[in-house]
Amino acid sequence: MNRKDLPLLGILTAMSLVLEVFVHFPVLAAAPYLLYSPGDLPIILASVIIGPAAGVAAAFANATLFVLLTGEGGPWGALMHFIASGGMVLVIGWISKKTGRTHLGMLAGILTRIALMVPLNLLITPIYTGLPRSAIMGMIIPIIVPFNLIHAGINTVLSFALLKALPARLVAKER
Repeated sequence: MNRKDLPLLGILTAMSLVLEVFVHFPVLAAAPYLLYSPGDLPIILASVIIGPAAGVAAAFANATLFVLLTGEGGPWGALMHFIASGGMVLVIGWISKKTGRTHLGMLAGILTRIALMVPLNLLITPIYTGLPRSAIMGMIIPIIVPFNLIHAGINTVLSFALLKALPARLVAKER
């Protein structure tokens, strides 16, 4: 990432935060407290267009500013949000850059998010909810995996469509 990329990164990060704060809704009836938000869309774009480090930086800024502005999730929620989004966009950006195959990066990003959130929920969710780990174990297959699959799936499909709509010179820019 170079200095000339900073304005674009700032704009995408701001867009991400606005989407995160103002657009969110439940996607699973079994867990209405888990909200889908399109905030990862601009972060994925940053990771593919600018590079994986930019995507991780945007994910960190989004998670941090979101909790500071809303108070939702507290520090544990911010940490989980950053790891879920940051891990996903790191993989998307890295694979896209190495192979030139954004669709493979996005598929790997979805799987990465799920793989990160299963153990993270087992480790962290009992700390801030007070629920026993056994209760969280019972939520892995019916709630945690489907939610992260839906959340990451929607965001990557929409991001892929946006990337295809952008001028090729912007997306394929040499880094």
